[in-house]
Amino acid sequence: MHYGRVLLLVVIVSVGDLISAAYAQTSQEVRVRWDAYAGPSSQAVPGTGENAPSNVFTVIDRRQLSGLVRRQRAPELSSDQVLVISVDTQGQERDWTLIPDPRVLRAEVPGPTGELRGEVLLRPTVEFIVTFPDDPAVTELRFYHPRWTGVEFSLDFLGAVPLK
Repeated sequence: MHYGRVLLLVVIVSVGDLISAAYAQTSQEVRVRWDAYAGPSSQAVPGTGENAPSNVFTVIDRRQLSGLVRRQRAPELSSDQVLVISVDTQGQERDWTLIPDPRVLRAEVPGPTGELRGEVLLRPTVEFIVTFPDDPAVTELRFYHPRWTGVEFSLDFLGAVPLK
């Protein structure tokens, strides 16, 4: 009976150590500015892909957070998302995440008959946050836009931002 209590105490202490180690890990939070289209316009543009992209990414702020990065349960590519891949100096993937495309604005406007119709607009300049594990090997964030080809998704490279 005494051994059972000791074993239980060892299990509780071990689980507590694992939980403490998990909370001791840190993550990075990076605020990024994305100037998506060239030109002086500050107005949203139709999401038809007709506008000339400039895709300039700039780090505005970077900070370390305590705790683990929250993982997506069942991530799936879609054309209204951006895939963010963190890479090391050799260009090897270290981590990735999917975020909603921060440019997208959905609007309902009256059509010629007065009936509401949906429209997708893209903001030319946006700021957004990317959170990833605090891995000292990460030197760059790369941004991709998933595009459906009718058969599969193709990843269009949007740009990158250095972190070091």
